[in-house]
Amino acid sequence: MERHEYATGAGEAPGGTGIGRAGGAGRLLAPARTGLYPCAERLADRFAQAPPEDADALYAAVFGLYGARHLGGAPEPSCADSPDTSWWHGPTAHPASLRARPAGYRRVRRDGAGPVEPRGTAAGGRHRKPERAPAADQPETAAERRAAARLLLAQPLVTAGGPHGAGFPLIRRHAGWLTAHFRELLGYSLAVGPTYARLRKAPLPGRGLPGFEPAGYAELALGLAGLAEGREVAAFRPEVRRVLTEWQVLDADGEADRELAVALAPQAEPPSVGPELTVRRLLVETPVVLLDELAPDERSWLVGRQRAETELFADFLGLEAEIRAEGVALLDPADELTDLALPGTGTLPQAALLLAERLVEELRPLPEEAAPPAVLVPDALIDGALGDITDEHGLREGWEPGYLADLTAFRRDALDLLHRMGLIAPAGRNWVLRAPAARYAPQAELHPAPGSGRHSRPSAAPPRQRRPA
Repeated sequence: MERHEYATGAGEAPGGTGIGRAGGAGRLLAPARTGLYPCAERLADRFAQAPPEDADALYAAVFGLYGARHLGGAPEPSCADSPDTSWWHGPTAHPASLRARPAGYRRVRRDGAGPVEPRGTAAGGRHRKPERAPAADQPETAAERRAAARLLLAQPLVTAGGPHGAGFPLIRRHAGWLTAHFRELLGYSLAVGPTYARLRKAPLPGRGLPGFEPAGYAELALGLAGLAEGREVAAFRPEVRRVLTEWQVLDADGEADRELAVALAPQAEPPSVGPELTVRRLLVETPVVLLDELAPDERSWLVGRQRAETELFADFLGLEAEIRAEGVALLDPADELTDLALPGTGTLPQAALLLAERLVEELRPLPEEAAPPAVLVPDALIDGALGDITDEHGLREGWEPGYLADLTAFRRDALDLLHRMGLIAPAGRNWVLRAPAARYAPQAELHPAPGSGRHSRPSAAPPRQRRPA
């Protein structure tokens, strides 16, 4: 099972201008005058020597730059708060009834935000006057703060001239309130400068940079440290230059924004925190939190605080809770506050949900049986179910030819998506199906259909003959 210890990092840190005295420094080939460059060197050595998964985790620990991740499909209002009901037998949000949306945060409330001026202009330059915060009793204030908080949770780096710049004036307007609430509720630090806002999150597993190897992370740490000191840095690897350009640390001409580099430079790994912050971070950053996978003190805290916490995050972030016997999922009714979409458009999200549906139909416990948080999945069942849904849907729905021709790659990527969305988890060489997967399957039948899965559709046809490999 994927553990959650990483969420216990990122202790309370001050806001302000980013890393302050904790930043790395110097160029790649010479020590810095500040004497802090050896810290960046040691971090780079750790990256370079780490296995890929550990390097991803270390990146999340020292940079804290990743988007929140939530399942799509809001709970039924009458059944959202059902702590005695199992996900296996509870109400469903069947994919057929959901309107799939692509991944990523796309809409930002613009109430009072106004146009975003480019860098360097009188209104939008580095020395413009800060936005004046509206009075707390104004009707639009809560909506503006919620929109700004959602944007930061989805995009921990927001720049005035970047793709999410429309929301930057809201962040500046409510900077003090946001800084205090992120620190109090999640232990996150928020730095808001004249042209950027940077939320530093707690580490989580599986939140590395796509396509990055340990050597790339090492160069990123050293490069940012050097740029933060305003020193010349050797040529970057293409993947590192791409990230620095996306972060707007480097412009198209290779010129560096030192202030932004300081805000983004890696910090030391944060200290551990208590059960309150640990569980809250898991709730707002991950698709689902199972009680069985929490430490005893964390489990006790969540069980005693379920309703209060879900009300808190409904106000702060507009998330709705789905409380079940096995745990809690905070869902985004707008299907926006997630870096991955499930349900979603495209071959992989469609196939992954269909695969989850078939596995649930075969493995879901009967209503009179105990409802465990997860059940073991026979390996052959995955292959058979994926083969069947490929035969039934692949050509008809125009799935990617590469996946139709390579079921091994199809299986790997579909399982990876389900894993990242919290619906399955590795168990040695096998997989377990987690109870929340049942929210995407048809409602459980009270009696198994003869000759098929224990909860198969009553009209299910006999198993199809598999074509030769």
